Amino acid sequence: MTNPAADSLADLEAAVHRSNVDASVRAAIEALRAQASPIEVVRFAGRGFASSYDGASGVAPRGLVALSSAANLLPFLQAQFHPLPILQAVAFVASEKKARAPPKPPLAVSGEISHLGRSFLFAARAGERREAESIFLGMLPEGRERKMAGDILFRTAIEDMGEGGRKLMIAVKSWQLARAVGFKEARVWLRPAVEYLTSGPRDRTAFEGILAALGKEWVDLDALASGGRPLDSEGRSKIAQVASAPDPSSCIAGTLALLREGYAAVSVAEGLAAQAASKVVAAKGYDLETARGVMFAHAARFVLTFSRTGERLYALFQAALRVRSPPAAAIESSVAEAAGEGEELCHLAGAFDARRPEEAVARVRSYLHRGYSSSRLLDVLANYACRDSAVANGGINLILADVGATEFLASKAPEHPEALAKMIAASPKDQAAFHAWTPQLAA
Repeated sequence: MTNPAADSLADLEAAVHRSNVDASVRAAIEALRAQASPIEVVRFAGRGFASSYDGASGVAPRGLVALSSAANLLPFLQAQFHPLPILQAVAFVASEKKARAPPKPPLAVSGEISHLGRSFLFAARAGERREAESIFLGMLPEGRERKMAGDILFRTAIEDMGEGGRKLMIAVKSWQLARAVGFKEARVWLRPAVEYLTSGPRDRTAFEGILAALGKEWVDLDALASGGRPLDSEGRSKIAQVASAPDPSSCIAGTLALLREGYAAVSVAEGLAAQAASKVVAAKGYDLETARGVMFAHAARFVLTFSRTGERLYALFQAALRVRSPPAAAIESSVAEAAGEGEELCHLAGAFDARRPEEAVARVRSYLHRGYSSSRLLDVLANYACRDSAVANGGINLILADVGATEFLASKAPEHPEALAKMIAASPKDQAAFHAWTPQLAA
């Protein structure tokens, strides 16, 4: 007796491996209609990609970020719309370039965990891809999250700002993806991230600058990393100054001063993420570079909540440097208040459909100012972020929806939904796939 869901999931994995977008989406829809869970669809699509990733290419495994974001968005969406982020991520991961020949099975060395961690860090710094992956994969138990492995993975990524800090985002989202599937086959999910750390573009300039600045100050990272108080209005004002500091040394000094004044590192990271989002709102058009600053700040905040080592503060200093840019004038547009909550959301949807970014920002601002339901707003934002083709926009809307919703829940900073609304309304409009999927899912 055949199992339709299992058969469709197997077809999905094979189609992703072949980079056949249409067949991948078709198999994913069939699996969902056969009552496969969205997470199972993510699991098989991700396995098809991760097992085919070309570790020597130096190309970021962005498909795993898209799949992770799709899984993270499910709690923000009504159940009937759960297929949207999943199918967009499936299409995106299927479209990504794969290795010409299947990579060799990885080797995993065994040993004492702290020794393996140090050895991994040295191998990654030296760009020894095979050695680094063998050491790191040996740190991963089956079906269990090992924090020491995450600590060293993130520490390694924090040191290297190649491609504007993309390595940290890849490491964090790959870890979240492994967590979403219960750390089953964890070596499959995390191998591409490790390979990209060692083979991708490298840039340690910012990290070495941080070390030099902190060394001159005789900074005790462990002491500064513990405790601390939430941000107040004075702290937020100082973070705005850090985010627009005239040079890197002033930026590092300002961040250090906030920690010494007793603000918690996580709260400072939340403030930096809000500053990054405000820069997205003020930027012209569909500004991807500015948007990636928000992504990095989001990844850095995750590290600060995940790790308990003093070295996690390096993520905070890197976030401050990544967000730093000259201040820009915010969008000051306004709209007439709609009759009620539902009407406000309808007008917001209209701004998205008409591609009016300034109106979309103003609608979100008005909605939040009137104290309406944040969960309904996030549902609408996530829904519309998942309507445009992830293949066409490079997965940016999907990933930003995850980042914006998660950061808003953490800090309640209105800049995050405003930035997400701005990017959705400014993005290329391509909803052909969405309109093709809708009747198939309703059948």
